[in-house]
Amino acid sequence: MKEFAVFILLFIAIIGSYSYNFISIDLATFLLFILVLGLLIYRDRRKVDFDKIVFMRRTKKGRNFIDKTARNHRGFWKIVGVVGVIVAIPVLVFGSLFLISQAASVAAGAKEGGVRLLLPGPVSVPTSMPGVFVVPWWIWVIGVAIVIIPHEFMHGIMCRIDKVKIKSVGWILLVVIPGAFVEPDEKQLKKSKRSTKLKVYAAGSFANIATALIVLVIMASFFSVSFTNSGVYVNAINNTPAWNAGINGTITQIENYKISNEMELKSVLSNFSPGDTVMVSTLEGNAVVSQFRFSIDFLIPRPAAVTNNIAHNYTVMLENHPESSGAYLGVAVMAQSVSYNGESLYSYVMVSTLLMWIYIFSLGIGIVNMLPIKPLDGGLLFEEIVGKFTKHGKNIVRAVSIIMLIILLFNLIGPIFV
Repeated sequence: MKEFAVFILLFIAIIGSYSYNFISIDLATFLLFILVLGLLIYRDRRKVDFDKIVFMRRTKKGRNFIDKTARNHRGFWKIVGVVGVIVAIPVLVFGSLFLISQAASVAAGAKEGGVRLLLPGPVSVPTSMPGVFVVPWWIWVIGVAIVIIPHEFMHGIMCRIDKVKIKSVGWILLVVIPGAFVEPDEKQLKKSKRSTKLKVYAAGSFANIATALIVLVIMASFFSVSFTNSGVYVNAINNTPAWNAGINGTITQIENYKISNEMELKSVLSNFSPGDTVMVSTLEGNAVVSQFRFSIDFLIPRPAAVTNNIAHNYTVMLENHPESSGAYLGVAVMAQSVSYNGESLYSYVMVSTLLMWIYIFSLGIGIVNMLPIKPLDGGLLFEEIVGKFTKHGKNIVRAVSIIMLIILLFNLIGPIFV
C-alpha cells in the first residue's frame, strides 16, 4: 500500500510539472514509463534477483504452454527447426560481412556509417546520434515485446521437441531495457546432439527474421490498399526546360499521356523530339510517407509523395538530352507520388511508422544476434559448426568473438571520433 501511495504522489508530481510547463509531454511520459518499471520491480522484489545493473525474475509459468505447443505440432516444429538453421547460417555470414563493411565506412569517414543501439527516450520522433538511435519509448516497448516473445518462445519450442528440459522462463531488465528468457537445462543441452543445439541456437533469430518478413508483407499490403499511384514527384534541374518553366511537384500528365510512375515518364518522353513544345500537368505534393512495394530491393522503404488536388499546367519546349539523342525535360525524380484513399492520413502515418519500427527491430536484432560473438546465439552456432571440423574450435571461436566484438564496438563509437 505504501508503494502505491508513493507511485500516486510521483505521478501527480510528474503530471503537475507537465501542466506548469516544467517538462515536456515526451519527458513526462518517459518518466512515467520509468516509474512504472520501478514500481513493478519493487512490488515483486522478493522474487527478483539483482546482479549489478541487471534485474532477473524467474518463474515456472509458461513452461506447460511451451510443452503443449511443441507436443501438439511436433512434425511442423521439426521442419521449422531445420529451416531455421538453413536460414541462420547465411544470416551469420551476411551479418558479419555487413558489420565489417560498415566499420570500413566509419574508418573512411562516412557520416552515416556504423550501426546504432536502439534505445527509448523522451522524444516524439526518432532521433539519430552517433552510435545511438533514440525512439519514442512506446514504439520501443512494443517493438521489443514483439522481438522478445517469438524469439524466446521459439527457443523453448526447439528445446522441447528434442526433449531438452526448460528450467524456467522469466523477464530480465538491464537498467531500463526489458527482456525475457527461456532457461534450458544447460548440462542437458550441452550433451545433446549437434543438430539439436544448432536448432536451438538458430531458433530465436529465425523467429525474428520471420516476424520481420511478416510485418513487411503487412506494410506492403497496407500501403497498397491505402494509396493509388498518381504520378512522380520531381525537382527541376538547374538551367533546364523544367527549371525555366518553374515545374515543381508531381507530374501526372504530358500532353494526353497519363503518367503514374517513373517508367511511364521515361516512356512518354521518348515519344517526343528535341524542340517539341508540350503541356506538362502537375499536382502539388510533399514526400511525407514511406512506400512498401515488392521489387528487387523490397527491403528498403522508399519515400512517397502524397498529392492534393491543386493542379498546375506548364508549357515547356524540350531540349536535346545531354547524354543521348532523345528529348530532355530536365527533372530529377524524387519519389513515387500517390493519392490517399482513406480519410485520416495521420492515422496511416502512425500505424505505418509503428510497423516500420517493428520491422527494423525484428530484422536488426535477428541479424545482430546471429553475429559470431559468444555468448550470442550466433557465437554458439558458430562454435558448433567449427567444432564439427576441428578440435581447435573453442580457440577459433574465442578469437573470432574478440575480433567481431571490437568491430561492433568500433561501429558504435567510431563515428564519434572519426
